[in-house]
Amino acid sequence: MDIQRIVLKKNIVVLGAGFGGIACVLRLEKLMRKYPAIRKTYNLVLVDKRNYHLYTPTLYDVATTAADDASSVSIKKAVATPTEEILERKNIQFVQGHILGTDIKEKKVLLDDAPALPYEYLVFALGSEAAHFNIPGIKEHAISLKWLDDAIHIRSTIRRKYEEKAEQGELAIVVGGGGPTGVEFSAELSGYIKELNLKFKKAVKLIVTIVEGSPTILPGFDLWTVTKAHKRLTALGIHLKTGCMVSRADDKAVFVKPSPDAAEEGIPYDSFIWSGGVQAVNVLSNGGVSVEKRGRMETDSYMTCISPDKHLDIAKNIFAIGDNACFYDPETHRPVAATARLAIEQGKVAAQNIFRDLLGKPRKAFTFWHYPYVIPLGGKYALAKIGPVHLEGLLAWAFHEFVELYYLWSITNDNWKALARWWRGLEIFSKND
Repeated sequence: MDIQRIVLKKNIVVLGAGFGGIACVLRLEKLMRKYPAIRKTYNLVLVDKRNYHLYTPTLYDVATTAADDASSVSIKKAVATPTEEILERKNIQFVQGHILGTDIKEKKVLLDDAPALPYEYLVFALGSEAAHFNIPGIKEHAISLKWLDDAIHIRSTIRRKYEEKAEQGELAIVVGGGGPTGVEFSAELSGYIKELNLKFKKAVKLIVTIVEGSPTILPGFDLWTVTKAHKRLTALGIHLKTGCMVSRADDKAVFVKPSPDAAEEGIPYDSFIWSGGVQAVNVLSNGGVSVEKRGRMETDSYMTCISPDKHLDIAKNIFAIGDNACFYDPETHRPVAATARLAIEQGKVAAQNIFRDLLGKPRKAFTFWHYPYVIPLGGKYALAKIGPVHLEGLLAWAFHEFVELYYLWSITNDNWKALARWWRGLEIFSKND
């Protein structure tokens, strides 16, 4: 898109085409559609460095799918929806470019290979990146599972390590982090190695160790979910080292400690996968608004960013959602864990508040709910919580698949394309089951 044409109007700019960013632009476009005067005055602009929207809950599947079953191109078609397809027949401008930062005083977004993009309203929805917490060796020796390229890298690395093993050798995988990403990947990995053993007529033994600093895996989840997940992972032969922190890593082992003063224990590995935490992307550090220790922007209940100087209102038209926002639970007064569902709901609230501004109406506060969740744990087994109801096994797995299909339907104009994308993924990723 030609930025010179965009600057002829006032701009509402959304940075990032993840769950929150897509939800925000689609909701705002729908609200603006019935008001020609607003559409005549304002552009709605989406900016992202990639030209597709990634359904990140499937990354653990990507990382454990044999290259013989699906090429990288086939997998991308199953998990990535082209931005052009999402914005088809929508009054939304798309700018593909690398975001260098923002100039709040001049109200501009700074891009790598394009002129600065001016804005009247700005929404930060740039997602997050892996946090290594300055632990020696993690950045050099671990592979993070955060993006599509990471998942492809992991599957090729594990396949290469597997092929190097003798017929009855052992393949050791250490997973740093026992949150949803770590446990989902670990559980699915068992099926992947079983498939490889059948294909190559080997009996390679898989040894997976999850290291988690909290007393249990899945910290923050309810006791039922933690207990069931622990039982499932143990049944799959996965070793759980909870209450242990990774102290360092080298090219042969991950070293852990139960406490800072305790002796180190080394865990040998063939591959070290890191899912131990995330932090806000670096571009937020020069955003000119208040940020907390992990680089997330502090927001009020309207998802509006907070100015470092509370006597100034330079941030009143700047919003942050999802991984970019540090939003506090009104009950616990602790930061709320960022999830896809939370980002979607916050994106909708940001859109509604921008629209209410344009109409001269007061903003509405974001109301936090404990949203439903699903945790797939290998094969056609999952755990789900929907309000007070818990689901386990095949029924929870079916709910997980329905959630994905419903989401793909919600962001595209063509239900058949969404159905085809979902079915393609189901065919590819169920081969380990």
